Amino acid sequence: MLTAALAAVIFAQELRGQGVEADVRVRLETSGGAPISGALVALLDSAQQVVREGVSDEGGLRSLRAPHGSYRIRVRRIGFLPFISEPFETRSGSEIALRVESPRVVLETIVVTSRSRCGAIDPSERILAVVWDEIAKALRTSQLSARDLSDYVKTFVYRKSMSSGGRVVSSDTVFRAVGSGKPFGVLNPAALLTHGYVVGDESHGWTYYGPDETVLLSDQFATTHCFQVVRHKERPGQVGIEFKPLPRPPVPEIAGVLWVDESSSELRELIFRYVNAGLLERFRAGGFARFRRLPSGTWIVDDWAIRAPILEKSRAPFGDFEIRGYVEDGGGMTMRPKP
Repeated sequence: MLTAALAAVIFAQELRGQGVEADVRVRLETSGGAPISGALVALLDSAQQVVREGVSDEGGLRSLRAPHGSYRIRVRRIGFLPFISEPFETRSGSEIALRVESPRVVLETIVVTSRSRCGAIDPSERILAVVWDEIAKALRTSQLSARDLSDYVKTFVYRKSMSSGGRVVSSDTVFRAVGSGKPFGVLNPAALLTHGYVVGDESHGWTYYGPDETVLLSDQFATTHCFQVVRHKERPGQVGIEFKPLPRPPVPEIAGVLWVDESSSELRELIFRYVNAGLLERFRAGGFARFRRLPSGTWIVDDWAIRAPILEKSRAPFGDFEIRGYVEDGGGMTMRPKP
């Protein structure tokens, strides 16, 4: 177990009434005393189960409310191995100051093998687990955080139609004020497991979905896909985890790659395509989501799109379907101009 100095500064305040929970304020700093922002801070019980989890702010602070008892604090930050504190007892109004020291994660030396693993990623699969853990930290941070979007003016969504050659035929964009809601989200994992990522057909049109953080981190996604570490010459300096669906009752699914910068361990992009989806698979419909780390350490999806073909039945005898164009649904965030 990694160890580090644990300093607890208790601001004494006895519980009143019948309250059974306490607010614990955790302050994280590096060995040099700098605050650690954007880290996942979790309270672990005696069984090492997560009781509460949140994200540290720009000052390295995070408040967690939990029942009174004995806990350890686990800190996960991108590019570093996890840190776990010594045990402590919660008290109302307590502040825990942690000097977090843990080794860096090194992805440059990750060796790609032909081995693929299906189902939830086993921590004993060291190569696969190390890369996935860096991805999961960014996804979990985005999922939990209240999001500091002060650098952004608005979110927007758009739909555009294009010719078969890629010329934009029509486009419609809707802007919304930045709020506390997620700028990017889809159906819940259980619904996708039952109905798939595509609903409809070539006669009536399609409704299609892409994965967000909740989907990618879900048990449903893990147990229905196989995973493998990959590198592509078109993406120098990056390492990815490729995912493909398990053979199962045929519902429309997705396959793709999550790409990570090997020097910073930061999540960069998700690329996916539809499979088991009839003509959408045949004509390689799919999409992407790009990730951004904000100054507070928060991760968001700030650019995404899904593209599908517009098909038409050929009038020739025994004619097949032909691509008449494409429709693209997407969205993103607009930055504030620099002063």
